[in-house]
Amino acid sequence: MRAHSASLTICWKDLRQELRTRESFTATFFFSLLLLIVFSFSFDFQSLGLGFEEIGAGILWITLTFSAILSLQNSFLIEREKNCLAGLALCPCDPSAVFLGKFLANSLFVLVVQTLVLPISCLLFGYDLLRVLPGLCLVVTVNVVGFSALGTLFAAISVRTRKSELLLPLLLLPAATPVVIWGVKATRLCLAGRPLDSYGYLVALSACFGVIFTVAGVLLFDFVMEE
Repeated sequence: MRAHSASLTICWKDLRQELRTRESFTATFFFSLLLLIVFSFSFDFQSLGLGFEEIGAGILWITLTFSAILSLQNSFLIEREKNCLAGLALCPCDPSAVFLGKFLANSLFVLVVQTLVLPISCLLFGYDLLRVLPGLCLVVTVNVVGFSALGTLFAAISVRTRKSELLLPLLLLPAATPVVIWGVKATRLCLAGRPLDSYGYLVALSACFGVIFTVAGVLLFDFVMEE
């Protein structure tokens, strides 16, 4: 089986499973929505003289980071519960295709959730999203891809442990700190209406992060599955 065909098959398998059950989507979406509602009712930003431009980046990335971790925890959960991890490792294709399929499915899933969350956040905080939409989409997409590449690799590492739900955040959050910081800074500049030139270097750093860990996942996934 060709690598790209196997990757698309595994990606479609995961997405079809999620479309059938909607378990991860429901948990992730309502968790994100709950965080936004808590933030919107906990602080009176207008009385503090703050607008969404000042606090929006932090709120969006707290929501994105923890919702992404929640979805990544389920990346290999079905295979573990059905005792199919060995079957996944014996799949008649290059192991890198399994990683790429999982990585693609995770990235698409997180992006779909954020596509719904971003308009809701702007509605709750009274912010005009349309004027910064192209730049914001670029920042979120690039950083989500980098975060998902690292998260997919760590999800594969932690899936065989008894406390994988606890181990994954402990591994992922420190390692993903650079891409989260770059995402917050780029999002803040984007929401403030700055041109792409002012935060383009941050997007480039996040893109390099994503490339590095995608390549690392491709090269190391065979050894991870053997363990």
